[in-house]
Amino acid sequence: MKDAPSRADAAVPAPLTAERVAAWLRQHPDFFEHHPELLSHLHIRHDTGAVSLIERQVSQLRRRNDELEERLNELMATASDNDRLFGQLRTVILRILECASPAQLGTRLHNELREPFQCQQLAMLRFADKADAPWRAMEQADFEQRLPGLLRNHRALAGKWRRDELRFLFGEDGLLLSSAAVIPLLDGERPVGVLALGSTEASHFRSSQDTLFISHLGDVIARLLASLDRQGTTGADDGR
Repeated sequence: MKDAPSRADAAVPAPLTAERVAAWLRQHPDFFEHHPELLSHLHIRHDTGAVSLIERQVSQLRRRNDELEERLNELMATASDNDRLFGQLRTVILRILECASPAQLGTRLHNELREPFQCQQLAMLRFADKADAPWRAMEQADFEQRLPGLLRNHRALAGKWRRDELRFLFGEDGLLLSSAAVIPLLDGERPVGVLALGSTEASHFRSSQDTLFISHLGDVIARLLASLDRQGTTGADDGR
């Protein structure tokens, strides 16, 4: 018969292992708050040699602070750009509100939008049988066949486009472009045309950029076009 373990044997503690220490520290996360003097004695192997836990934490905090500062600078730069763009678009909108015809509206847009968006080409399409320059008349079905889904998006799309798509939007000049923002012009749910801004720089119009301002501009232009069309139809009826 096997002898029962003695009281001395039962009192022997289990060997201390790294796993047991780690488990105990997880159960007592405030241990170093009560024993801060131990932190300077702890070392973590690093590429440059052994450093204390405090030094490692300070290094991580500095790196995190640098990342946050860089992110803050990016946000401030974006806010500054948005403020500039908002001011320029406000001026453009006030000027186009004075237009008396679709042709005058198109001409003013052609002259006013290059600077705010720093683009090299503009394309202005109208879904109609005919359109006064600088507008270009086009069948809506033809547009949707070449660029399906864009009109249903209800918001501008920016980024890189295929060469055949840029050529379709801008004509032969589109072959010189590398990125574009395409803005659907919607009078409510009814598409009345498209405004496209093209740049020779591939990163100028990016798929990640916010298109809130140019989408709002598209809404204003579409409402103006619809209103001017109605005024023109009324004027023609009155003149008969």
